[in-house]
Amino acid sequence: MKKKVLAVLLTAAMTATLAAGCGVPGGGGSDDGGSGDGSGEKVFRYSTRTEPTTLDPTKGNCIPDNEIQHALTEGLVRNTGGEVEPGIAEEWEVSEDGLTYTFHLREDAKWSDGEPITANDYVYSWQRLLNPETAAPYAFIGEYIKNGLAVEKGEMDPSELGVVAEDDQTLVVTLEHPTEYFLSLIGSSGQFAPLRQDVVEEYGTDFAADAEKNVYSGPYVLTSSENQQWIFEPNEEYWNRDAINLDRVELTYVQNQDTALAMYESGDLDYSELPSASVQNYEDTAEVFRNGNVDYFYYNLDCGNPAMANTNFRLALNYALNRNEYNTLVNNDLFVPSTGLAFSGLADNGSTWGENSTLEGYPLDGDEEAAKEYLDTALSELGMSDPSEITVTITTTDNESAKKQAEVVQEMWTKALGINVQIEQITYAEVLTRHSTGDFEIAWGGWGSDYDDAYSYLELFKSDSAYNYSNYANAEVDELLNASQNETDAAKRSEMLHQAEQIIIDEAAFLPQAEREVYYLMDEDVTGVEFFHCAVNIDWVYADITE
Repeated sequence: MKKKVLAVLLTAAMTATLAAGCGVPGGGGSDDGGSGDGSGEKVFRYSTRTEPTTLDPTKGNCIPDNEIQHALTEGLVRNTGGEVEPGIAEEWEVSEDGLTYTFHLREDAKWSDGEPITANDYVYSWQRLLNPETAAPYAFIGEYIKNGLAVEKGEMDPSELGVVAEDDQTLVVTLEHPTEYFLSLIGSSGQFAPLRQDVVEEYGTDFAADAEKNVYSGPYVLTSSENQQWIFEPNEEYWNRDAINLDRVELTYVQNQDTALAMYESGDLDYSELPSASVQNYEDTAEVFRNGNVDYFYYNLDCGNPAMANTNFRLALNYALNRNEYNTLVNNDLFVPSTGLAFSGLADNGSTWGENSTLEGYPLDGDEEAAKEYLDTALSELGMSDPSEITVTITTTDNESAKKQAEVVQEMWTKALGINVQIEQITYAEVLTRHSTGDFEIAWGGWGSDYDDAYSYLELFKSDSAYNYSNYANAEVDELLNASQNETDAAKRSEMLHQAEQIIIDEAAFLPQAEREVYYLMDEDVTGVEFFHCAVNIDWVYADITE
């Protein structure tokens, strides 16, 4: 029998340690090379609890979107597990001031229909990303490019964006300021993929609506996107085709983790996340990935509830939350309780963010006495006398784990503060929409960094950030974050970012819960799957299946 692998993907370095294990029930996969149908094909099958919001690279809005684009598109460079390697650009130069990148594209790079990939395909794509008429929800990620913010705001024409095709194989990119993580960013974010203007214009609003309405630049092409299943097959025109080992990848939407686990056990999946309640049953065989994603509740100052705009009320909510108990009740003690903002495993001045942190956060066990003091002050400031006059609504997704999370928080806040807490469950896509429209009071949310730097988290709380769903504004935070982008001294820059995080925590701009640890099972015949804490959590592009 060929199942069961034990591995721990550790925090900062994300290094894997493997040990075989048996003695637990079931096991995914089969003995025919992974396909389970006797064909001998190399087929990797896994599931997602979150449907992609779009198949349009420009309009990707979350990690599930990005993970799909990582397989279907090829950036100038490719980021695999934190290692940046040549992509469509076989080489590049960076100016001494760190502002200008000159990329030299491969002459043999082709689209899946055999047409050459040119520098103009990147110019068109990046201009489309920043063009306000596109309404790309992740447009802000292009603000690093010269004039990016001005183009995004409609103050400049997209043609003035700092990206120029000198010829078909030469692309020159000018940045607003030196950005050490620029290559890492464009190598893992689908928004920087090339696009064929003729294909986009041919399909118009239907571009990428399904697998057939697109053309692909990456290692795989999408052959089907029907019935909540996405089928990937190798792109025969891909410049690095020889590095692709799988014959097919099947991604299926399975909302319930228990259902996905049952599919793994029956051999219908080769990879499955474990529900937290099941981890103890697989403690000798489960793998764990320390995911750079701090789950937290957002708040919004324009939500129509004056209590949420009050700093002392937000502090009361934070101090009333017993994060250790929450982690036990919701996550079976499997996550890492946190009162910070940036993931502790991020790179930070030669070390990690957590190792360098001096953050003074909220007590992990909560502090009901302090919470009530903050609440009393808030009530006085709000002109109220009774906590029961306050009603807040937690808006979260429509799966069972999200419901449990909200119910635990609801009970803690009701007990400690005496306020009324309601729960509203909607689809994941609707939660994302509510974030952008501000139609919520307290909304579930999480963030996975787009690159290996704390700025990816901290910029969420810049007053002008498109992803500042809370509408939080602090001039000192803005000043520190803006200055950090131009600071070339790594130690000084790190200090600025840590100071900004402390202010955000002191003003209770959000409610941190924990750093996620994802426990999963992987068929031992599957090799080469990478895990990373930025942009692409699971990367199977170079995976293989052994006999």
